[in-house]
Amino acid sequence: MDRLARLSVELNSVLSELYEEAGQRDLPQLNAPLAWLDEANGWLKYELVRLYSVDRDPVPFTYIPVDLRR
Repeated sequence: MDRLARLSVELNSVLSELYEEAGQRDLPQLNAPLAWLDEANGWLKYELVRLYSVDRDPVPFTYIPVDLRR
């Protein structure tokens, strides 16, 4: 497993532990920062999938310069 992928998995685990610990200690003031971390982690996962994806999404359109259009 690639180091980035492994670290991402570890981050998922740490975030889960943080949520559990904050919940057990009844610390609602940590909800917003944890949500930000969770959102950033989702963005990281998205970018890692894009980085390692062999089958990338097709481009939604093809640009044809004006002078080459018929």
